[in-house]
Amino acid sequence: MAEDLFASAEPAWICKADPCASDLITLLSSVRIRRNIEGFPFPFKCGKSELYDSAAVILGSLGESSVLGDCDFRMIDSLDDASRHLLLEMNMITPRFAQGGPGRFLLRDAEGRVACMVNEEDHISISVTNPGLGVTSALNTVIDVERSLEVNLVRDAVLGYLTSNPVYVGTGMTATVMLHLPALYALDDMTRVADTFKRDWNSLELGRWLPFGDEPCGSFYSLSNRITLSVAPEDISRNVSQAAQALISREMFARHKICCGKGVDVNDRFWRAWGLLRHAKKLTFPETMDAFSFVKLGSDVGVLPHIDDKEWRRLIVRCQRYHLGAGSSVILEENDEQFARAAMFRQYIEGLSSSVN
Repeated sequence: MAEDLFASAEPAWICKADPCASDLITLLSSVRIRRNIEGFPFPFKCGKSELYDSAAVILGSLGESSVLGDCDFRMIDSLDDASRHLLLEMNMITPRFAQGGPGRFLLRDAEGRVACMVNEEDHISISVTNPGLGVTSALNTVIDVERSLEVNLVRDAVLGYLTSNPVYVGTGMTATVMLHLPALYALDDMTRVADTFKRDWNSLELGRWLPFGDEPCGSFYSLSNRITLSVAPEDISRNVSQAAQALISREMFARHKICCGKGVDVNDRFWRAWGLLRHAKKLTFPETMDAFSFVKLGSDVGVLPHIDDKEWRRLIVRCQRYHLGAGSSVILEENDEQFARAAMFRQYIEGLSSSVN
């Protein structure tokens, strides 16, 4: 697979980490807004020429913006299948966008925080992703990028911004926090926590991470807003941040219980997960994430050797199929993928073991 820096450069949420304690639990925070420009039908009603014309208007406007600084853009159809999947695995584009199509462009900044999808469902989708718990900062950047668009946006005086999917009418905004909650999961507290969450935060949604759409992996949970109509972006940001803080507090308390010796069986699971990653010859992505979740928790509570937080994020991405094949001339088949993933983790865990011997 040919190396493409546009597709393979790491985004900020992977290579930069917030040193605050909550960063041990929060992988990333993102804010995404959807907008349409006047003078064109929504993308699903546009002809091919209209899609290219609307893209030219948007890219011309963003290209003159000083907010994005050093940025680059590509037509998604100009990227090969492997490059599209690299972007998908780094959470920079959506599966729908990765399918390609006329007039679809991706613009990203050099830092890897801002990604603008042109002609996905709407004319433009602006997303900003930060490491750790940085929803407010992401929202502020999104607002700055939107203000730099010198185009008239489709907006109703009563409803707010109009979108192709009526679910997003209003603010057109989704604020998401990805959380790692292995202690709650290990102590079987997640069901009770989820029930309490539904009662206290009924405008938000909490669910397992489903990278492939059907099978949860590890102890990762996605927290996002459900309502976009008749609510201010600042309120969405505040609610998601406060709910995330509440979940972080619960996770920290669960970790405290484990550290106080109330999780002897959990400690056994740490070492079993460690042994799997150190000795397995084949590993699927879901079983790798399940084991790596417990290994990271064991590291955080001082039972297992220290795992650097940035390296932890990087491995979550690099052990996915297309990143495993990056730099090679072919895309790995399923069986080869599992062997390559196991080899990666055997080498990594053995390195950690030798560093403490």
